[in-house]
Amino acid sequence: MTTLAIVVPCHNEERRLNQSAFVEAVEKWPWISFCFVDDGSTDSTAEKLAHMVNLCPAFHAIYLPANVGKGEAVRTGMNHLCTNTHADFVGFWDADLATPLCEIPRFMRIFEESPTAKAVIGSRWPHLGSCIRRTARRGLAGNIAKFIIRRILDAPVWDTQCGAKVFSREVAEEIFHDRFRTRWLFDVELLMRLGKRLKTDVHECPLDTWFDVPGSKVGLRTVGELLTFPVLRLMHLL
Repeated sequence: MTTLAIVVPCHNEERRLNQSAFVEAVEKWPWISFCFVDDGSTDSTAEKLAHMVNLCPAFHAIYLPANVGKGEAVRTGMNHLCTNTHADFVGFWDADLATPLCEIPRFMRIFEESPTAKAVIGSRWPHLGSCIRRTARRGLAGNIAKFIIRRILDAPVWDTQCGAKVFSREVAEEIFHDRFRTRWLFDVELLMRLGKRLKTDVHECPLDTWFDVPGSKVGLRTVGELLTFPVLRLMHLL
């Protein structure tokens, strides 16, 4: 049976972490496991994760002593999975479940139907029959980011920032080896590594459902960081 291990980065997610949704997922799909990474939370996230780990053997948790940012938290979890598990595929998923866990089998179906696929990322493309809901603030930030990425960075995908991505194990070992140079836009760095280092085609999975969850830390500040990318590229740092 093909197995999948997913990293869930958590920073002050005590109120938004839906324990029952994760439990239902591993009960329905026993080939899935989750590695929660507490990114130096100052609320009771660590205690909630400890309870979840004791509740279910498919859950594991890593506790970082200080906040290092989403990118580094994800990288820590992915390297842990690649080193300490035998999962065939590894990925990461936002803790707020803006992308519902029921989308996971659709990601895996793409790997099954496309044997050469090595990376599948969620795409919030509002196609017929989909339910994609976001606030005006997130929508504005997302549209600006897409414009910059497509026009300046020449990124080959429509949606780089969706917090749901799955990779083959061997690809993950390569692209998560080095630290990221940006804090909020590591997703773009990942795609650049996939293209520059591995020449890997990225498959997008148009989500059927995605909704903006209150309390998101991503917004217009990501746009400011995105503007530094051309400079980093000129300095050959990316």
